[in-house]
Amino acid sequence: MTLVKNECVGSCYKKPLIFISMSINLGLERVASILHALKGPQKFFQVFHVAGTNGKGSVCAYISSILHRSSLITGRFTSPHFFHPRYSISINEKPVSKLLFDDAHGMVQSISQREGIDATSFELLTATALEIFYRKGIDVAVVEVGLGGRFDATNVDYKVGGVLGTIITRIGLDHQTFLGDTIEDITHQKTGIMRRDVPVTVYGDNEDAACKVILQDAAAIKCPVTIVSASSIRREVDESGMQSLYLPTKSFGDINLSASPLNGSYQHMNLACAITALDMARPSLPTVTGSSIHEGITRTKWPGRLQLLNASEFAGDTQQWVLLDGAHNVQAATSLSEYVEDLRKESKDGTITWVMALSGNRDCKEIMSLLLRNRDRFYPASFGAVDGMPWVRPLDRNLLTSAATDLLGSEELVFLVHGAAKDIIKDACKHNSPVVVCGSLYLVSDVLAELRGEDS
Repeated sequence: MTLVKNECVGSCYKKPLIFISMSINLGLERVASILHALKGPQKFFQVFHVAGTNGKGSVCAYISSILHRSSLITGRFTSPHFFHPRYSISINEKPVSKLLFDDAHGMVQSISQREGIDATSFELLTATALEIFYRKGIDVAVVEVGLGGRFDATNVDYKVGGVLGTIITRIGLDHQTFLGDTIEDITHQKTGIMRRDVPVTVYGDNEDAACKVILQDAAAIKCPVTIVSASSIRREVDESGMQSLYLPTKSFGDINLSASPLNGSYQHMNLACAITALDMARPSLPTVTGSSIHEGITRTKWPGRLQLLNASEFAGDTQQWVLLDGAHNVQAATSLSEYVEDLRKESKDGTITWVMALSGNRDCKEIMSLLLRNRDRFYPASFGAVDGMPWVRPLDRNLLTSAATDLLGSEELVFLVHGAAKDIIKDACKHNSPVVVCGSLYLVSDVLAELRGEDS
């Protein structure tokens, strides 16, 4: 096969980062072969490409909502999926139909088998998304990196000049087996999505070590960098004491970040990164205006991330909150802990009831120690098989139970309930304190699927 070079820093289809197993096998040659057989569907639309450890999905949600409200046919590809792999692919803010997904995915699978490509499930899903975007004639795709960036299946040869911007969100230690043991190593994998002369927007409140790598790698390919930090945001307080946050932009005036419907103070920075990327790409997006940005912000939906539900959805006539959040690493758990402090104020005794599941490769005690407090209650949970990712398995509930008992100092605060996630949450609601469901997006997906009355 002809060697195909990307415009990204040090990226080349012939040089995979690492080989781990049939489940995760980073590299670009297989997906490139499939896209070549499909006649290059990725070359027919413009792209925003988003990498990072945390926050990249929210940034994608903001950008795609704004583009849709700007009268652009918009595709979005994010992972992991809720309910079914097709839910990771949307057109104009709606998941693609099962008929369309099955047809495109079947075509991609047959190419992989016929050509002996042996693509991974994520590579097949990525190629399916790009094929669907081509079929639907989208104007712009918003694409979230699956793992890392430099050798991720989404980091393909889009059309020349087609990448409108890249965004790098918060970077933390995660997936070290694949990306490296240090912040510098992990950041270097994230910067692999940057492209020569294409503007990159960076979450500026990253560690200094991460910012240094980003600036060095950007300079190597003459990539213009815009760093968004807390100092970029202006705060205003009205006569009633209500605070609003505004982001000044070159093209759209001052944008009200407080209009975001997503919970969490960190969402203001995620939104600021999304708007800044759009601001940098404004010459290619004449239909994006201050008005369409505001409408897109207010209509943004991103389930399973600090999502508040009334406990009555699980346990009948009860008034407390159930919070769903996919926090699954130290950085995300720290942000969740900060948000939960406000929930504690609404609790009669200041406690939280936790329902938690983690993937089998997680250090449960490290994450749980950031969340659990004295007199909190804990319910170990699990999640079902993940469609398309058979290697993803939940951590044994006995390990969660043991860690929680050590941290809380009492077996009486740990409750083992058998049954579906919804049944566990129902039992957790009996304590009349806020319930937080977290540790894995796969657990959150199971909960939402059960509420919808469908298989996850």
